[in-house]
Amino acid sequence: MNLPRVSATALRRFHAWATLVWALAAVPTVLWWRESVFWVAAMSLWANVASHWAAWQASRAEETIDNSSP
Repeated sequence: MNLPRVSATALRRFHAWATLVWALAAVPTVLWWRESVFWVAAMSLWANVASHWAAWQASRAEETIDNSSP
């Protein structure tokens, strides 16, 4: 199965926005849902923020490599 080729710039932008969305989702989780399973919610949010941030950084590196190719 051939997946569509997505540019490094598009991936970088997607992961940057996804990082921001998940980081902002932490606020209502802490304010309104603190009586629920806080530990699981906090770890889930952290996992999402950290993974999107890491993917964002990786796509930036990929873009750098793509631009330096002859």
